[in-house]
Amino acid sequence: MKDLVIGQVGCGYWGPNLLRVFHELPGARVKWLCELKSGRLDWARERWRGLAVTSRYDEMLADPEVGAVVVATEVVTHAPLVEAALKAGKHVFVEKPMTNSSRAAEALAELAAARKLTLAVGHVFVHHPAVDALKAELESGRLGKLCYLDLARVNPGPPAPKHNVIWDMAPHDAAIALHLAGGAARAVRATGRRYLRGDLDEAAFFEVDFTGPALARVHVGWLSSRRVRRVEVYAERGALFYDDVEPFEKVRIVSPGQDTRVAAKAGEAKALYYGAGDIRIPALPPEEPLRRECVDFVEAVRAGRAPRSGPDMGVAVVRILEAACLSAEQGGREVKLS
Repeated sequence: MKDLVIGQVGCGYWGPNLLRVFHELPGARVKWLCELKSGRLDWARERWRGLAVTSRYDEMLADPEVGAVVVATEVVTHAPLVEAALKAGKHVFVEKPMTNSSRAAEALAELAAARKLTLAVGHVFVHHPAVDALKAELESGRLGKLCYLDLARVNPGPPAPKHNVIWDMAPHDAAIALHLAGGAARAVRATGRRYLRGDLDEAAFFEVDFTGPALARVHVGWLSSRRVRRVEVYAERGALFYDDVEPFEKVRIVSPGQDTRVAAKAGEAKALYYGAGDIRIPALPPEEPLRRECVDFVEAVRAGRAPRSGPDMGVAVVRILEAACLSAEQGGREVKLS
């Protein structure tokens, strides 16, 4: 089977990682890099010998050998770049978030479906072995029904942000919540605050109601030098804890434990106690999530199947972000999602 020939547009913050992984991936060959900054083109040409470089996107799209395009640019440019690639008959991998508006995301999803082309969105944590472990534990039924999720993502903000903290940091957590909840988002309520800049929210809290009983609460912020990457999952018969900052024991599965206060009689001398039960720490495969994501895209193109993080998830995440920003602007009013 021939290699999937790839052209990539964008080589800024995340683009070099995608170039590296696709370049190393069996079954794929990166032929082109399109980038407006000449210094980035020079850097890439020196690092990957034989890589064709250009500042003209139409030149890359005109190459009939290119079967797929990787879009790793600013989110405001995603919609026109993805649309042009799909209309040129190319499969597309676009970094998260899919677009900066739900209407544009829906239009791209419809275009990809009409052209029978693969469209994947780079929600890399959906491919993380730790998130796989959480999902598998929930689906096993051992914990009973999912009750709610509590997610946090905090670190210093970008030096020159162009978007508020929700658009910058919440796509990961919105995707994780959608993946674990297993249902559609029904409504969003959010609160945002501006402290240092005055023009963009630097901290935000929002809740997502799902069609089932599950609720997700997300905290994102730029005001701490401490890096927080935390997912807590609470179910009927236990809880799951995932800390991505933890170097080794990233996931803990905690059973309910004992509570001697239940049915305790007045005047009993014994000490009352409650606490966690058994704690299991599953071994996670030492696989890079980004590589798993890129492999999934290439395999989806070859098999003609949907990628794990496809247009449905891409659109759903954008709808949540859009609704959270609207709710925050309106003082926390609930915004319903269709």
